[in-house]
Amino acid sequence: MDTIRRQGTVQSLAFLVCLLFNWTVSAEPKAPTDDASPPIPVLSPLNPAPQEPVFAVVSKQGMRILLSRDDGLTWRQVYLGSDDLEDGGWHGHHAVYGMAYTEGVIAAFSGWGKPGHYIGSVDGKNWGSLWPPESRKDQIWAWSAAAGKGVMLTSASQWQPMAIASDFTNWRTESVKPLLDGGKTHHMVAGYGDYGDGTFVVVGDEQHVFYSRDLGTSWQHARVPAEAGKGQDAVAYGNGVFLCSFPDVVARSADGGETWTLHPHGISGRLSWRGLSFVRNEFWLTSRNGKVARRSKDGIHWHDLPAGTPGGVFLEAETGTIINIERNRYDIRRSTDGKNWTTVFEAPQQNVTWSLSLGVYGRIKTSE
Repeated sequence: MDTIRRQGTVQSLAFLVCLLFNWTVSAEPKAPTDDASPPIPVLSPLNPAPQEPVFAVVSKQGMRILLSRDDGLTWRQVYLGSDDLEDGGWHGHHAVYGMAYTEGVIAAFSGWGKPGHYIGSVDGKNWGSLWPPESRKDQIWAWSAAAGKGVMLTSASQWQPMAIASDFTNWRTESVKPLLDGGKTHHMVAGYGDYGDGTFVVVGDEQHVFYSRDLGTSWQHARVPAEAGKGQDAVAYGNGVFLCSFPDVVARSADGGETWTLHPHGISGRLSWRGLSFVRNEFWLTSRNGKVARRSKDGIHWHDLPAGTPGGVFLEAETGTIINIERNRYDIRRSTDGKNWTTVFEAPQQNVTWSLSLGVYGRIKTSE
């Protein structure tokens, strides 16, 4: 009997030791995982050729890109960075904050809080990195993007410098710190306009403005009136003026970014994300979900858009066709008259990687 008891005790102790060992192993911290952004093949050579007109749109998360070659009637997915629902919210490798087009090249820009991706295409079919390995920086971030006359620009914050490329792949960085006259700035939104020889305007937090009238070669500093408050959302150019949207007003510059005045836009509630557009020779601005939609030719006098105008971003083709997308919506809408809208695409799933948020229109190389 004593032998049986001793055997039972030994077995119990052995079982307890195993449990303690397993618990100890499982409680040990796991080795850190590699958080580096996975490489994307470099897009080379570029050889752009502005031939075929296309619309391109991208999701805020996942860098899912859809393209239309038939004036916005049908759409095809041409790129997907990630279908991970956690990568690309406000932060992540595939947090997309910019899309731009110039001289035959479409580009999309991601990365906030983590290294992102600068990708491009000249034919809408083949996509690759615009950062050659020898010039790629450890931190590629982007809060906004703009392009014009063959120059592309991304803006981030005073801690993450602007990145500028005049030949699409040879990027240099430009810090705004030397231009600040006190305070700090963050979340910088960018725009391009054919003002003078080509002007970039970048508006950051605390009403800081940085503008370049020589396509990003040199920069100057200005200020939006403090009464604008916080929450600059998007920059657009048209009819000789730059506008930057704020919750209650638009900031307006008629001299290429040097001086700014404020004008109420008449929209109460939250604006559509990045929802300031220039179409039909006027600025369009909407509240989320299109509850209120307003238009202005000069940025000073604002009027209601027709009832039924959707919220979001608007892109106009040479034909006059307008395409509309909006963050937190899962479709694409089309209008040929700016009044009547047809849904031309509905996402197969209503998840964040199908929330189409930014877009461009332009001419690219005809797909073989």
